[in-house]
Order: sequence, then structure tokens, then C-alpha cells
Amino acid sequence: MNAKNTLRTFLTIVFVLGTLMANAQTKIYVHKKDGTAVEFNIADLDSISFTAPFTATTKEAFSGYVQKGPYLNGSSVNIIQLDKQLNQTGNVFSTTIIDNSGNFEQKNINFTSKFVELKADGYYFNEVKGENSTGPLTLYALADISDFNSVNINILTHLERQRLTYLIQNNELSFSDAKKQARSEMLNIFKFTLPDGVASESLDIANDALLLAVSVIIQGQLSTSDVSELLANISSDIRTDGRLDNPILGSQLMNNAAYLDCDQIIYNMQKKYSGLGVVVNVTGNELKSYIEQFMNNCGFKQTLGITYPETGKYGPNILADGVVMVKKTEWGIYEYSVRAELPAGNSSLKIVIKSDGAYEWGGYYPSSVENWLISSYDNNLKSNTFTVYENEKPADVTVTFSNNCTIEYYENGATTPTKVKKLYIGGDTAEDDEHEREMLIAFYQSTNGDNWTRNDNWCSDKPISLWYGIETYYHAASAKNRVLSIKLPNNNLTGSAYLADIKSLYDLNILSGNKIESLSIDNCGNEMPNDDLNNYHLSFYYDNNYSPCSLKILKISNTNGYICVNGNLSAESVIISNCNLSAQEYMYFDLPSTKIGTLTVSDCTMGYFFADNSIIGNITIDNCTFSGSNAHIYVGNKTLVNNCTGLRYIYSSRACSDLTVTNTVCNDVRCGNQ
Repeated sequence: MNAKNTLRTFLTIVFVLGTLMANAQTKIYVHKKDGTAVEFNIADLDSISFTAPFTATTKEAFSGYVQKGPYLNGSSVNIIQLDKQLNQTGNVFSTTIIDNSGNFEQKNINFTSKFVELKADGYYFNEVKGENSTGPLTLYALADISDFNSVNINILTHLERQRLTYLIQNNELSFSDAKKQARSEMLNIFKFTLPDGVASESLDIANDALLLAVSVIIQGQLSTSDVSELLANISSDIRTDGRLDNPILGSQLMNNAAYLDCDQIIYNMQKKYSGLGVVVNVTGNELKSYIEQFMNNCGFKQTLGITYPETGKYGPNILADGVVMVKKTEWGIYEYSVRAELPAGNSSLKIVIKSDGAYEWGGYYPSSVENWLISSYDNNLKSNTFTVYENEKPADVTVTFSNNCTIEYYENGATTPTKVKKLYIGGDTAEDDEHEREMLIAFYQSTNGDNWTRNDNWCSDKPISLWYGIETYYHAASAKNRVLSIKLPNNNLTGSAYLADIKSLYDLNILSGNKIESLSIDNCGNEMPNDDLNNYHLSFYYDNNYSPCSLKILKISNTNGYICVNGNLSAESVIISNCNLSAQEYMYFDLPSTKIGTLTVSDCTMGYFFADNSIIGNITIDNCTFSGSNAHIYVGNKTLVNNCTGLRYIYSSRACSDLTVTNTVCNDVRCGNQ
């Protein structure tokens, strides 16, 4: 029978019944094609259907997955048979989850009704935190199993359950109509939609970004008991009208969504499912898209926010957005606050302050600590960690600064930073060393700075500490900000670079991944940030993470402190002259990846000279003065030592024919195996 005939027949029956009842008829006769008739009492009729009624059936296997994240092996699942009003019939089948993917299966179930309620109870994998839940959680699903042998239990099936039941029992909707309406209303809370033919119980958290999004929005940073309470409250709220009317519940969802790390969630899922041999087909970007869709369109207000006032008890608050520059002097002259104010509820905060330079970022006054737990300084990470101890109570402490630093914010239990900002040492332009500014501009021009990959703020009137790749510190003697390091690796520097009069230069990385033809460094590194020059040096090195660099010539002159030339670089000629190193300082060429045609060192003072492992064609050390208890020359290349004083010994690992010593007094000269 086609659709048109079916409709015509149905309307005819309705018309006939109406006519019979209006005329006080009590019986109706249905005639078969063979001529027989079947008699019905009109008062006994409940409905007319063109589909066969459900008959008891045995399913060889009935299965599904329980997922918040996936439920753990051993969790319980009850399959409860219901009548068409969704009342329990008394038939219950119990089974358990058989692996950590949440999979359950029950063999040979005899269903006497097509409606079932599934109830799962157990521990689950928390996809937000990447760990098992701290307590059990109960989830439900309602389904029509007429044509299905599998039903999944998840957050969506749970949230639609009470609303679906209400629509059937109070609005007298059919199961399919009530199911469709309840699902649509529930998803509208999150501003999500599903195609009409897609049932909530058919979704899989490893393959459906929508289901995962709702699951993590419900989870947030909540404990298992708080998740259970939130689910119950939402279900009760939407039961009668299908809308989430309680703004507190909506705000809780917003608070949960605000601090989700979608990439970390996907990583947690992939790690969990890889051990089960299952591929996760949801990406971080897909999940982010759903989270943003919810937050931008749901209309709920986020209330769980951490505030960072502009000022704290001890001065400007470095956690405030507007504070990006601090002053550096001797300890205690310029003081700042680290202040945060956390609301009641499930809020938490960890702050990590990391030095961007060679020294500590600064420090704090222990006597001023209020509501912070502060770690010891980590020498490897060059950082301190500040953790708020108690909510609803301001956290504050006095800090001072020695170096540029990075501040990482970990809000509400986040395992990766929810926010990162830089804090720079400096002030207005007048506090910079103007001569160094001119020298940096000259360096910029000599290396075709307009074509650098990044040249943020270079040659501008902004503080030098804001120029890309530059770190400064406060030089007390001159009351100026001085350049401490220049780091511009892999930045398309070209040409013949000239760098001069950067007197406190400590760290230099400008050759790595660049195509500089020659480099001249003059009068740099002479005034370090500490009177003890033995602790500081000009570290001239090459970063092996980038492509090799070949120089025609490298010149270093009028520089104090250690000179280290190491790394994956080559130069036709290196000339070092008029450098003044102390008795404890030295010149150092040691890595085999350093290849130099000729190396000439002249008119310098130092503690010792070492160049054993680098590949160098010829070394000339001329008119140099050595001092200290360890004054020596140690080489592994063809070497000429001329007119040098103060040496205790000279040693060459090469044959004696490759070592020439002239006009030099040294009582201990050895070569080869001597």
C-alpha cells in the first residue's frame, strides 16, 4: 500500500468511526478480502495503527558503550524494560562493562517491550584532566530498541531523559516525537544541533566532536560529585519546559568552558584510546569550534573569574594586563606586587615567573607573603612558582626585578598556561643608553634589517628592551638600561655585520640560521652586570638547531671577559685583538664542528688559551700576556707562539714540527706524546 492510499484509508476510518459514534453505534465490522468479517466493540478501541504491534523477541546480543569519558572495566550496566508510559515492568537485566573503552554486552535477552532504560554506574576516564575519576557517576539512556541491537549511554542521553519522560507522561507525545523534541531542546542549551536521523544514543565520544564538547563543558574542572550534582540540577530544570532557566547553572557551564584546554583534551583522549587500539577522530580545532560556538551564543554569563587589580598592597601589580614594564635597580628600590583575587567556588591559580636572561628574574620578600605558596628558585628552569593557597582571600607579595621575565598564568586547574605575558626591564626612552641605541641601529642597517623575518620595534623610539631579540638590564653606575643579550637566530640576517660599543653584552646568537658574510665585534662585553668579571663572559656560539653558517671573517676586538667560539660554524679567518681577560678568564675553541682557516690572536691578556678539538688550519698567538696559576696554551692545530709572556707551559697534541715558539720564555713546552 503506497503512502497516498494509506492516508486515504486512515481518513476514511476516522470519518466512519466519527459517524458511528455520533449515531450511537456500538460496533464496527472489518471485512477481509475472503468475505469474512471481524467484529469490534467501538468502546474497546484505543488506537488504529498500520504497523504491527511489538511482540516479545529475543536478541542474541545487546550491546553499547558507556561514555562520559569511557567508563572503566567492571562498571555496572542495568537494562530495564519499560511500558509505553516509561514505567518499569519489573524485567531487569544486569551486566558489566568488559573493557576500558566502556563496552558492554548482554547475550540472549528476551524483550517483552520495545522501550528500555539503561543505567550505568561506575568510574570513568576524565578526558579534561587525563585521569580516572575520583568517584563513580551514574548515567542513563532511554531508547526504543525495536530495530536496534546497540544503545550507547552518554551525557546527551542522560540530559534528555527526564524531559523525554515528562513529554510522554504529561503531553501524551509518542516516544519518537518526545525523543526528537527532548533532544532538540537539550542541545539548544549548548546552541548545538544534530540531523533528525541521528539519535543521541548512536554517538561515540571518540568520533563525535559535539558529544565530546558537551561532555567536557559539563566536566570542566569539577569533581565527580559536582558533575553528578550539575547533571541532576540541569535535568530537573529543563524537565517541564525544555529550557535552562536557572542562570546559576548556565554560569557554571560557562565557567567550566572558559578554561578548557582543547588540545590537551584531545591528547588525553588519544593517549587513552591508543592503548585500546582505537583511533580518536576528533581534532583540537573541531572541539575548539564547538566550545567557542557555545560560549559565543549560549547567553549565559561567566562568573568564575580571577581578577588582577592594577595595584596591590606593595605597588603596581605585575599580573595586571597594563603592567608590561618594570624598573630594575639595586634590591628593594623599586617594589611591585604579585596580587590576585579569586572568587568562591572551584577556582585556583598558579603563577610561574621565569627569567628570560642568564640570571635570576629577581626575588620576593618572604616577610610580605600573603596567601601564596612560593617554591624555591629552580636553577634549571630559572623560575619560581606562586600558588594561591585559599580562595576568597587576596594573595599578594612584594617582588623586585633583575631581568626581563615571562609570566605564565595557570587558572582553574589548567595544566598549560591560560595566559602568558612578557615583563620587561626598562622605562621610558630616556632611560636607555642612547649610544647603544645608535650602535644597534647601525647593526640593523649592516645586516639588512628591513628584510629580517622579525624586526619588531627595531629603530623605533620604544624602549630597547621591547626590540625583538634584545634583553636589557639596569646599569647602576650609568643609571641607564644596557643591552645584555642579542638573540636573532634564523631571522634572515645578511651582509657584513658590525657590532660595537655594547659594553655589557653577555650573550650573542646572531649567526644561527642566518647568512652573514662577515662579523666584526668591537668594544663589547667590557662592563658586566657584576663587579666579579670571572662570572661573566662574551658567549659567542652557534645553535646547532639551525643550518650551518660560513663566514669569510670574524673579528673580535677590545672585549673583556671569556671568549667562547663554539658550534656548527666555519670561518676563513678569525682575528682577535686587544682583548683584556683576567687571570681566571680564557679563550676557548673546542667543538669539532667549529672550522677555521686561520686564527690570529694578538695584543691580548688572558688566563689561558684552549683550542684542541676545533679544526683550525693555522693558529698565531702574538704579543699576548698570560697570568695566573694556570697560565698556558693548549692546542691541537699547527701553531705559532711569538713574543708572549707569563706562560707556565705550552702543549700541542700535534707533532713537534707543527708547534713553533719564538721570542717567548716558557720552561715547559711539550708536543705530540711528550
